Parts: sequence; structure tokens; C-alpha cells
Amino acid sequence: MAELEGSIKEFTLSDVVQFLSGSKKTGRLQMQARNTGREGGIAFVDGSVVHAAVDDLVGEEAFFELMVWDEGQFTFEPDVFSEKKTVRQSSTNLLLEGARRKDEWSVLSKHIPDMTMIPEFVLPDEDDAGQQITLNTSEWVVLSKINGERNLQEIARTAAISEYHACRLLYPLIANKLIRLRPRSSH
Repeated sequence: MAELEGSIKEFTLSDVVQFLSGSKKTGRLQMQARNTGREGGIAFVDGSVVHAAVDDLVGEEAFFELMVWDEGQFTFEPDVFSEKKTVRQSSTNLLLEGARRKDEWSVLSKHIPDMTMIPEFVLPDEDDAGQQITLNTSEWVVLSKINGERNLQEIARTAAISEYHACRLLYPLIANKLIRLRPRSSH
């Protein structure tokens, strides 16, 4: 039976984690995003976050993914114990990094408004054809997943990284017009 439940819009994950940490609660916080229907969860032991999961992500990256959700519902079930220990950081450090990422996400979302959009490569103009681009391994992994069919969510999932990281890696390429985003329905 849920001891605590509410709207993510009214009580952010940060608010809820601070309350559960300060109250030294043990249990499971379940979240469901309103716009996507995605579900995730966070396990607490004596107020400390010990496990987080959403889709195929676990640990701190899953926690940070949940931090950017701004609409949906949450429920907290007390005294539900987790055998999994995938989070090592303190709640305070998780919340600070999560807040930083949420701020960065607000900038990214101006260029990447919808995770169902499909990235496509843009052929350079003749004037720009001689420019060289240096990419790191993570950027190459994400770029290798672009096939004109996969949307940003699917690319993140197949690259086994968070949506935040996928967008962060693609953002410079989108901003420099080397990649464009199109809605799924148009070609």
C-alpha cells in the first residue's frame, strides 16, 4: 500500500528524495511519466538511495534520467527492500548533479524538443566539404546508431546510454547543422 503518492509536476523528484532522505525512509518510489508512459523506480534504505532503474538503465544514470521527468505520478511503498545496490553517491550529490543536468536539459531541449524525432545526416555544402570533425568514441557509438529510422529514444537505448547523454553528444552536431531532426511521420 502506498504511503505517499502525488504528481511529479507538484512535487518534483528532488522534493520527494529530500523528504524521504530526511525522514530516513526505506522503501520503493515508483514513477510513471505522463507524456510517454515510461516507468522507473528508486529504492531507499534508511533514507539513502541504493538503486534506481528506468528502461535498461540502472544506477546513477537511471536516477538522473528520472530527474528530468516533469509530468507524471509517483507512489512510495514503505518497507519494500531492494537487494540491488547500484547507486553509490549520496542523495545530496545525486540531487546536485541531477539539478545541473536538468538545467542543461532545458538548453538541449530548445534544439531537441522531442525524443521521438529521427536524426538524419546533412550533406555539407561544397564550401564546408573540407572541414574535419574530431569525434570521441562515445560520439562515434551514437552516430553509428543513426540510420534514418531510429528515433532519439531508440538510439539512446541501442547505444545503452541515457537519453540525456545521447542528446548531449548529438547537440553540437545538430547546432552545427551536420545532423537535422525530423518528425517520425515525414521523410
